[in-house]
Amino acid sequence: MWTVPIALVMGNCVILKPSEKVPMTMHYTANLMKQAGVPDGVFTMIHGTKDAVQALMTHKAIQAVTFVGSSPVAKLVSNTCRELNKRCTALGGAKNHLVALEDCQVESAASDICVSFAGCAGRRCMAA
Repeated sequence: MWTVPIALVMGNCVILKPSEKVPMTMHYTANLMKQAGVPDGVFTMIHGTKDAVQALMTHKAIQAVTFVGSSPVAKLVSNTCRELNKRCTALGGAKNHLVALEDCQVESAASDICVSFAGCAGRRCMAA
């Protein structure tokens, strides 16, 4: 999801296929984007599993793919996109990623970083 604002600001349209295990957050986000005035077709969400991913990766109009999920699927996405000469960011086994600027409050940032990935006393993903 973190690449969506970047893609939109750069003038691209986005098709989001959320995790089939936790789709409701992205469904809510899609509704908020529509309420905010994002035109139809600029941000689109589809649901599905492997077939949906395969269709997106191989569609001739799709020029770039971003994936965050398991390492085996990230490798599949990366290899498929490379074979089709498509730009690809495939983050396998990715956790919550961030950038701490040099003027941040280190103690506060360290605490917030720990809470962001382990706040539920276990693993948690930004997509959930």
